[in-house]
Formats: sequence, C-alpha cells, structure tokens
Amino acid sequence: MNKGLIKLISILAGVTALSASAVYAADAPGRVYYRYVNEDGVQVINATIPPEYVPKGYEVVSLNGEVIRVVEPSPTGEEAERAAAERKLRKQQEKADKLLRRRYSSVADIEAAKTRNLQELQGNISILTSNLSNVRSQIVAQQEQAASMERSGRAVSEDLLKNLANLQAEERDIKMQIKQREREYQAASDKFDQDMKRFEVISRDN
Repeated sequence: MNKGLIKLISILAGVTALSASAVYAADAPGRVYYRYVNEDGVQVINATIPPEYVPKGYEVVSLNGEVIRVVEPSPTGEEAERAAAERKLRKQQEKADKLLRRRYSSVADIEAAKTRNLQELQGNISILTSNLSNVRSQIVAQQEQAASMERSGRAVSEDLLKNLANLQAEERDIKMQIKQREREYQAASDKFDQDMKRFEVISRDN
C-alpha cells in the first residue's frame, strides 16, 4: 500500500471519529438549548442565549424540542412599578396578618378588645363634654356680669374681659378635642371591624 493511500485512510478515519464525537456531544444526556426571538422577530434555538435577549423571556428546551422551563419576560416601566407595588402590599398584608394572629386567638377576642377600647374613648368624650358644659356656664356667667356692668353705666373691667377671652379660647380647644376623640372613636371602630373580617378570612385559609 502506497503512502498516499495510507494518508487518505488516516484522514477519513479522523473525520469519522470527529463526526461521531460531535453527534455524541449533541445527544449527550442533560444537554439543553435556549429558544428565543431575536431582534428580527425570528425564533432561534441555540446552545447559548445572548444577554440582551434574556430580559425578553425565553424557553429552555431539550434536543428533541421538549420545553423544560419557560422564563417569562422581565417587567419594564409601568409593569415593573406595578409589580413592585404589589409585592410591597403583599408583604405589608403578610406582616399585618402575622401580627393579627399573634394578638388575637379568635373573633371574640377582637370584639372584646373593641368594646374595651371604645368604652375608654367614650369615657374621654364624656369627660370633655362635661368640661365643655362647665366652661360654657362660666362664659354665660361672665357675660351676664359684663352686661350688668354696662347697664349700670360702668366700664367692663380688663380682668373680666381677659377671663372671658380665656374661657372662650378654652371652649374652642375643648370642642376641637371632642371632635378629635370622635374621629378616633370612629376610626377605632372601623379598624376593629376590618380586623374581624380579615381574621375570619385568614382563619378559613388555614
């Protein structure tokens, strides 16, 4: 056998071995590919995926085209902001639910706490209302005294006018406090009602 023929046989053997190696590598177990859409809108299947296409979403597929995993597109702009806001709300709700479970063991516990809290607030309102009535009585008395002095031709004293002004300022302050307590009363009542409804929901879910 001449040298040229021997060399040709060696080259063919090397090509055959290389082809077999390539086929084996392609058919290797666990080998996966990435299916994505390129910038021209064409679907591409490749052993790697360029980084710029990752945020647009892609599929991980096997050699025979079976979908192993789907990676959804990353949210952008308003979608990203909305998703972030939703995640924040979920975390806040989870934290509130955990605190609710730790604080109460039943709806009855919440009802009892509501009763106690509202009774306390109502007691404060009653005290303020009584103080307001007392201050108004003093204002009436001071006004009558000032009117009496004027009817008798005397000038109303500076002390009387000062006392009257202080009482009127106190009246305004107490009225503001009563309104604030009434708002607190309503807010507390609404919050306890919401807690009871939420407790029922999370109790059903468990």
